[in-house]
Formats: sequence, structure tokens, C-alpha cells
Amino acid sequence: MTQAPVRTDTDILAIAREQVLDRGVGLTQEQTVEVLRLGDDRLEELLALAHEVRMRWCGPEVEVEGIISLKTGGCPEDCHFCSQSGLFQSPVRAAWLDIPSLVEAAKQTAKTGATEFCIVAAVRGPDERLMAQVAAGVEAIRNEVDIQVACSLGMLNQEQVNQLAAMGVHRYNHNLETARSHFPNVVTTHTYDERWETLRMVRRPAWRSAAAVFSAWAKPWSSVRSSRPTWPRSSPTRCR
Repeated sequence: MTQAPVRTDTDILAIAREQVLDRGVGLTQEQTVEVLRLGDDRLEELLALAHEVRMRWCGPEVEVEGIISLKTGGCPEDCHFCSQSGLFQSPVRAAWLDIPSLVEAAKQTAKTGATEFCIVAAVRGPDERLMAQVAAGVEAIRNEVDIQVACSLGMLNQEQVNQLAAMGVHRYNHNLETARSHFPNVVTTHTYDERWETLRMVRRPAWRSAAAVFSAWAKPWSSVRSSRPTWPRSSPTRCR
């Protein structure tokens, strides 16, 4: 029988267990990078600990969100990971969804037990046509479906932020693809600071924002450290 390896008090997962699970103290930047450097042989152990932390501090409840693309493909940005960019060879073709289809998708989402329905669009940022389509869609959904509506429409200006809030949009989903230092290796048609400015504007008391940093694209690991201090503290931040 293979004996399980003995974990010492200097092992990062042992430290994380005592610090995060028992005391409720988050990991430091250096500790986070140390966790990310763990080999694949520690992945199951890491996932098990993450689940324990979630159950200890958040409980078993989850918020389920459905996502629908109002405008698909043909995006002018060159995000190197995205098949919806119009600058690369891709089977994805530009298409718009009509309002009745949007409402039907929201109804089907609500039937699954989801509490939120997110309208997304493959764009740099919304123009007048897209904002009008979103406004009509949000109104139609709110009239017929008991579900919160979120949006992800790229980079916004302050007027657009105000318009979405007035529509009753519950949350704005907006990704920071990687750290500022690594950003030009992932996207060249816009900057980290342009993305960050939208996150700054959507931080409002009555509005929730969700940001994601994709750690797999943030190598070297030093760039993970450089991205972490600027995450909005009041936002539920998802690392993928």
C-alpha cells in the first residue's frame, strides 16, 4: 500500500487549511502564487480544500446564471483566445438575436431554477443600436419573466453605465483577461486600463459587478501578483 505523503507545517496547503479554513484569513499574494505553482499531483487535494473552504464560509447554496448571446461573432477586437473575433479565421458568423427569442431564452433559463439571465454581445462596446436592443430586451424580459437580468457588453462609458442601471440591470460581467504587464500578449486592440475603467464605473452601491482574471494566461506567475492588487474589493471575483 502506498503511504500518503506527510505534509509539514511549511506545506502551502497545510498553511492554507489553517489560515483560510480555520481562521478565515485570505491568502497573501505570495501564498496565492505558491498555490498556483503546485503540481498536477496536488490538484485533487487543492480542489478538496477549496470545497471545504466554500462550505465553511459560504455554505452549499449557489447562484445559477444563464447566458445568451444577443450579438454573436464579428467582434473588431483581437483577443487571441476568442473565436468571436472578426479578425481571425473562425466558423463563428455574425448574427443578432431578436427580442422574442431573447424572452423565450429567459423563460427557459428561469425554468431550470436559475435566478439570473445574462445578455452578452461580441463587441468592443455597445453602440446606439445595441443599447436600444438591450433596453427593449430587458424591458420585455422583466415584463414576462421573474428573473434578474445581467449584461456583458464590453467596455462602457459613464452614460451607458447609467442607462443600464436605469433599465434595471442587476449585474455587469466584465473580464480582465490577464495582468496589466501581460495584457499586450493577449490583446492589442484595447488596453488593460480601458477594461479596468469600465469595472471602476460599474462599482455602484445598487449594482453588482463580476470580474474574472484568467490565471492560465497570466504567466509568468509574477504577473498574477501584479494583477491581484487592482481587483475591485467589493466585486465577486472569479478566477478561471
